[in-house]
Formats: sequence, structure tokens, C-alpha cells
Amino acid sequence: MTYLDGIEVMAGDSVLIEHGKTPGVIVAVVETERVAEFNVEESGVMVKAEPFGLVYMPASMFGDQGLSFKSRGLKSNLRWSGP
Repeated sequence: MTYLDGIEVMAGDSVLIEHGKTPGVIVAVVETERVAEFNVEESGVMVKAEPFGLVYMPASMFGDQGLSFKSRGLKSNLRWSGP
């Protein structure tokens, strides 16, 4: 899975959502084979963004929702217990 600019999406990435208004961190990348595990209809990402908490963004909505890559984070710093 990639951002609109072609950069690979990875857990731990710092991102901006809401067209650059809100910072967040990717806590899970949900590829097609994990859709059922997360109980969602399509692949996408789980973003931790205050003040919203966890936000699921389907890949088909990356452009509409304004998801953009900010910087590569450290995957090891995440505390995700899954769905």
C-alpha cells in the first residue's frame, strides 16, 4: 500500500489527515488479507490522531481524506493490541 505520492505506507509513519490539519501516526496497515481480522470492508490504515483517537481510513479514501506522509517513524515504538 502506498500514499498518493508513491511512498510505501508503514506502521509508525507520521502523517497528516484532514488535508494537513491534523497530525497522526499510522498504528496498523490493513492489507487485503487482514480485512476480515479488522472487520472492515477494504484495505486501509488505522491512524492514531488526537483529538479523534483511532481513525480507520480506507485506501480508496486517501485522496479524499487528505492523508499525507510526513516522516518515517519507528515501528518499535507502537503499542497496538489489534482489533
